Amino acid sequence: MYALISKALGFQYVLHLKGFLLNKNIFLLWQGQLISQLGMQAYTIAMMFWLMENTGSSFLMSLILTLSILPSVIFGPIAGVIADQFSRKNILIVTDLIRGMSVLLLSVMIFGEYESQFIIVMLFATVSIVNGISKAFFQPAVDAFIPDLVTSNKLSKTVAFFQSTTQCTTIIGQALGGILYRALGAPILLLLDAISYFISAFSESFIKYDAKEHKKISGIANKYKQHKADLMDGLSYVNSCKGMLQTMIFASSINFFIAPVMLLLPFYVTGQLLEEAHWYGYLLAVMALGSILGYWLSATINVRGNRRTMVMFLSMLLFSCSLMLFSQTISPKIALISLFISGLSLGIFNLQATTLFQKNTPTEFRGRVMSLLMTISSGLLPLGLLIGGGLGAVTNNNTQLIFSVCSIGIAVLTITTSLNSSLRSYLFNHEEIAPRKA
Repeated sequence: MYALISKALGFQYVLHLKGFLLNKNIFLLWQGQLISQLGMQAYTIAMMFWLMENTGSSFLMSLILTLSILPSVIFGPIAGVIADQFSRKNILIVTDLIRGMSVLLLSVMIFGEYESQFIIVMLFATVSIVNGISKAFFQPAVDAFIPDLVTSNKLSKTVAFFQSTTQCTTIIGQALGGILYRALGAPILLLLDAISYFISAFSESFIKYDAKEHKKISGIANKYKQHKADLMDGLSYVNSCKGMLQTMIFASSINFFIAPVMLLLPFYVTGQLLEEAHWYGYLLAVMALGSILGYWLSATINVRGNRRTMVMFLSMLLFSCSLMLFSQTISPKIALISLFISGLSLGIFNLQATTLFQKNTPTEFRGRVMSLLMTISSGLLPLGLLIGGGLGAVTNNNTQLIFSVCSIGIAVLTITTSLNSSLRSYLFNHEEIAPRKA
C-alpha cells in the first residue's frame, strides 16, 4: 500500500481507465475510499452477526442501524457549512481518524469484555452514532471536494468510477464478510475495519491542491453568528436557483420507495421466490452490477440541454417498470433480470443527479448544497423503512403487493414531477460553473 502511494506521488497520472486519466490526487482519494469502504462492510457484518448471535433481537438491530442514519439528518445542514468553511481535505482525514479510533476501541473492548453483553451492545450503539456523525460530515466534504480535484469535462467519469468501485467493494465485502467473521471473529474483523480507516486517512493526507483561504473568526458568539449566516446563505442560494430544491426532493424521494423493497427483500426470496437465503446475496449482487453498468453508461451520455431531462425521467420510468416486473414474478431468473435492470436505471439516474449538483454549484456553496441533498435523502430513508416495516406487519409480508405499490409510487412521482416547470427549467437551462484549470 505504501509503495502504491509513493508511486502515485511520483507521477502526474497513475491510472488509465475507459479513455480518461485519474490524476494523482483523485487516485489517492479513491484509494483511501476503496479501503475504508471494505472496512465499513466489515463493521456492518460484524455488528449484525454479533447482535443476531448474542441477542437474537431484530428490533435491536434495526434500532442501531437507525442510530447510524439519524446523524446525517440532524447534522447535515451544519456539516455543509463546515465543508465550505474549512479544509475539505482535513475534514476527511479527521473523520476517518475518529471512525478508526472508535472501531478500534470497540474491538479492544470485545476482546476484554466479551461476556458482558450489555456493555458490548451499548458500545455498538455508541460507535454507530459516532460513525454516523463522522459520515454526516465526511460525505458532503468528499462530494464537494471531488470537483475541486478534477476538470469539469472529466467529472462525470470520475464520479462514475467512484460510484462503481463503491458497488464493487460492497459486493466483495458482502461476499467475504460472513466468511471472515466465521474465520476471524468479531474482534479481528473490527480491528481490520479500524486499520482501513487509518490507511484511508494516511492516503488522503498526501493530496495536494490549491486550498482557498478561510477567514479566521475569534469568539464563540462570533463563530455561531458566522455559522448561522453561512447556513442561511446556503439555503438562500438553493432557493435562488429556480427548480434546484424540487430536483433535490425528487432525487431523494426515490430512497423512500426503495427502502421497503430492500427491507423486505429476504421475505421476497423465501416467501415469493421460494428460494434459500443465498439468493438474497445473488439479488443484491446483480443489482449492484446493474448499477455499475448504469454509472458508466450515464457517464458516456451527452446530457446538454433537454437530453438530461429525458435521461433522468426515462430512467426512473424504466426503474418503475422493472420493479413492477420484479414484484409480480415467481421466477428467480426473471427476478435477477428485472433487478439488474433496476440497478442499471438507478445507476444512470444517480450519476446524472450527483454530477448535476456538483457541476453547477460554485465551490464556496457546494458543501452546503451536497449536505442538504444528503439531509433530505437520509431523512426519507428511515421513514420509508418504518412504513415498509408497518406494511409488512399488516399484510403478513406480502411483497407482491408492497413492491407493486412502491413501483406505482415511483411512476406517479416521476410523471407528476416531470410536469413541474421549475424543475424542468433547472434541468434544461442549468449553467455549468466554469471548469477549473487542469
